[in-house]
Amino acid sequence: MRITSAQLYNNLLAGVQQQMDIQAKGDAKITSGTRYQTPAEAALDYRTSLDIRHAQRGVDGGLEALAIAESRLSVSQNHLMTMNNVFSRAQSLAIQQSSAQVSATERQAAISEITHLTTALLNSANQQWQGQSLFSGAAVDKVAFISNPFNAGTAVYAAGTNTSITNVTQTANPAAVNDAYTITLDAAGTNITSITNGASVNLLAAPVTLAAGANSVTLSNSVQLSVTYSGTPVADPAAGTITVSGAIQDGSVTYNGSSQDRVVNIDPALQVVSNARGDDPAFTAAFQAIVDFKAALLANDTTAISASIASLNSAGNGMIDLTADIGARLDALSITKTTYEEMKAHFAIRLNTHEGVDLAAVVTEMKLSEVSLQATYSQISRLSSLSLINFLR
Repeated sequence: MRITSAQLYNNLLAGVQQQMDIQAKGDAKITSGTRYQTPAEAALDYRTSLDIRHAQRGVDGGLEALAIAESRLSVSQNHLMTMNNVFSRAQSLAIQQSSAQVSATERQAAISEITHLTTALLNSANQQWQGQSLFSGAAVDKVAFISNPFNAGTAVYAAGTNTSITNVTQTANPAAVNDAYTITLDAAGTNITSITNGASVNLLAAPVTLAAGANSVTLSNSVQLSVTYSGTPVADPAAGTITVSGAIQDGSVTYNGSSQDRVVNIDPALQVVSNARGDDPAFTAAFQAIVDFKAALLANDTTAISASIASLNSAGNGMIDLTADIGARLDALSITKTTYEEMKAHFAIRLNTHEGVDLAAVVTEMKLSEVSLQATYSQISRLSSLSLINFLR
């Protein structure tokens, strides 16, 4: 009889443990919101959950990469718009200054303003995003553009068959022109009839009569030459060539970045270029147009100022096109971002459907377990109240 009672007691305790396990699992399901917490509970379902979560991490990574690309392009677009504003003002200034009636005071004020505009343009082009240069391509640790000081360059004279020209040197190169000039005399060898550049354009407004010694000759591109004449005419028009190299215009801008783009990997099959690169022709034309306009103002050259209107307009249009291209890329990113957000929502719903616990069923199971548990406790209580006489019977 004792053995039977002991067995009954042990069975009741096992029943208690079983109901306690049901209660614990029910609490865990309600707390976590999932049907299972370990692979042992549902191996195949657990593996499916891992696959869904892996896909979710890929989508989350794609959204993070898209946010980086979107942020970088948005900041780039903002600075390009600032540059567009600089060009709008420079264009208006060029139209105002093209008049022959502009006073010296007005001209000086325009020079001062274009200096500030040039600085503003360079500052915008050298902006950073999160400590990285925006427009320098992959070379994010470098400033995108460098403003150059004036350098007249070097000039090398190669004599022709007319030995009356003994030497030619460069005395001034205010626009810092690099070119090769061919010097031609008349049949008598006493006048320079033309000095043509590499494009075969004559840069002399009129023939120059030579005197013995050094003769100053100014070309239409503002380069000044000193032509040394022996004083003895030689009847041969081929006087030689002079090559100017290494000249750098004051305030001209050089791209200092990389020829490689900033690329963001959205996923293994999708890459996005997230920058506008400073070696784009739009930047080159923009800086050159501003520098040429300033040079024309400094030279008080109304003709050159008028010519600057067209170059500034063209360069401004190039910057607008570049800004529009960034806008188009941002639109494309927005579409891709929407797709990824929909994928994220899809996986969240799928995971919830796959793992989600049926709360009503769990609560019902726990209620039934509580009833069984109370009944078991009652049985244990009655069993414990048996006296020694009960065992002796």
